[in-house]
Amino acid sequence: METNAVKVKLWGMDIGYLSWDRKAGAAIFEYEPSFLEQGLDIAPLTMSIHSPRSRKQLPWTGDKGKLYQGLPPMIADSLPDKWGNSLFKAWLRDNNIPARQINPIDHLSFIGSRSMGALEYEPARELGDNSAFSVDVQKLYEFAKQVLNERETTVRNQENSILWQDLIKISSSPGGKRPKAIVALNDTAGEIISGQGFIPEGFRHHILKYGDNSAYPFAGLEYVYYRMGLDAGIKMMPSELRTYEGATHFLTGRFDRMGNEKIHTQTLAAMSPSSDSYEDIFAVIRRLNLPYEDSKQQYLRMVFNVIARNVDDHSKNLSFCMNRDGVWRLSPAYDLTYSVDLTAPAYSNRHSLTVNGKNEDIVRRDLETVGRNNDIQNYKTLTDTVADAVAGFEDYAGELNMDKKLIERIKADFIKL
Repeated sequence: METNAVKVKLWGMDIGYLSWDRKAGAAIFEYEPSFLEQGLDIAPLTMSIHSPRSRKQLPWTGDKGKLYQGLPPMIADSLPDKWGNSLFKAWLRDNNIPARQINPIDHLSFIGSRSMGALEYEPARELGDNSAFSVDVQKLYEFAKQVLNERETTVRNQENSILWQDLIKISSSPGGKRPKAIVALNDTAGEIISGQGFIPEGFRHHILKYGDNSAYPFAGLEYVYYRMGLDAGIKMMPSELRTYEGATHFLTGRFDRMGNEKIHTQTLAAMSPSSDSYEDIFAVIRRLNLPYEDSKQQYLRMVFNVIARNVDDHSKNLSFCMNRDGVWRLSPAYDLTYSVDLTAPAYSNRHSLTVNGKNEDIVRRDLETVGRNNDIQNYKTLTDTVADAVAGFEDYAGELNMDKKLIERIKADFIKL
């Protein structure tokens, strides 16, 4: 399957070419000269179109860090995380393709036009008919679990072959650890279809995060956090819970889609690979010259994550979006949920990003120091607003009939300011 090079595209334009240097173990990217004249700075802090290197048409070398797999950070964002990678490895296994023969550019070719955000890769490996199809949520999820749990090749039959294609199309590109699928919903008809490619009128793009009927209510907790986030004034995409065959799943709208238009999106990890603190995020916001509202939003999210114990606040759980005019904004918040492992020791439940130099034992003074140093207006009032919103946890969780002992354990873990 080895692919030596791919063309990188955005909104139908050729933006550059990516090749794999086997000896260096890294990719080489070169901008298409005609794209440089468009004035769209799609990676302004890592490989700007205005930099001397780009203007001289010199190549950019990929980042060998584990997170980037030898790809330029802007492009590494197109690769999935644990869930999508697991499916890709299972697909390789089921097609008798040795993983050692695969490089990251092969993976991009496999993803093709199905990546999150707006970047696309050609040549792409075709996976059958790309038109929308109805999704049997529970059947696909059960098949996914079967695929990932099997050490041997999944039993070949006509139904499994179709399920494989459907599963890969809607589940192999999203980031994150937990199982999810790219779907589209029609509220009027109550229909759910695949969300890759163009969707019919009346449908809206969503990410479906599977609930697995386990004792731990992953979907329910994320929905509770969504409601608390809205109460705190945090901008989020419309989200809901839906139940299919007794299993409850969390669905959230996609901010990288507006109708059938793709929005160019970069995570913090891609935009600023060295960022490892909330202060760094504010610095990126200033470097991108974003409006004050985005700084305010980021302060609310920081306070929320600390109080409500969303410690999985790593650099891929925050994004920036660019429109066709080249204007950047902070994306809506996503992946807000309780992420502490109650069975693990405290040191394994530290925040991924630091606050005032700390990733644990963070207090109100730390939050307000960050607010004051980054010119956040009324930061004390904003801190109280978030605290009041998180206080609604017990009521929201109770509405979903969550286990009372679990509610108390989580509530007791919240940070008291």
